[in-house]
Amino acid sequence: MRRLHLAAIGLSALLALAAINGAVQLLGGDPFLLSPLRLADKSEALGRFALHTPYHVLGRCEVDTDRLLQHAARRHRVPVDFVRAVARAESRSRSHAVSRAGAMGVLQLMPDTARRFGVRDPFDPEHNIDGGVRYLRELWLRYGGDRVRVAAAYNAGPGVVPRRGVLALPRETQRYVRKVVGS
Repeated sequence: MRRLHLAAIGLSALLALAAINGAVQLLGGDPFLLSPLRLADKSEALGRFALHTPYHVLGRCEVDTDRLLQHAARRHRVPVDFVRAVARAESRSRSHAVSRAGAMGVLQLMPDTARRFGVRDPFDPEHNIDGGVRYLRELWLRYGGDRVRVAAAYNAGPGVVPRRGVLALPRETQRYVRKVVGS
């Protein structure tokens, strides 16, 4: 009897995940919830999305993301064209995007990065963009404005990208860098 009860709970959890997955995909996300990879990040992203959704439904987050990108780029002294390119590559500038890995919002902040930069609501474009551009600024300073290394570090993490020398990047990161920086 206990196994049947646990199976019912497991099935209802899977159905709930599938329903949330459908809702996120309707809003432009791509979480692939049923994949066990980065499950903790995905669950946190979905929890934050659920908390943000009432604000979205009430129409409180319809803002001009391009204006926010320009403002944050100027304030944090990162080239506007670079910030726009990152936003396009990350989420096509969509504020409610959720990645396969659990990254959230316009600049696709991972939950740890969002916490690190004090982003309260990663699906609020203003909070997300400010935190993401502050992270880009940190990488910009670390890599001396080298756009290739900054883009690679934003995608793969600074631990993967050396400050100088040869870049041996994963294929996905190479494609990402081409999207952001160009050929």
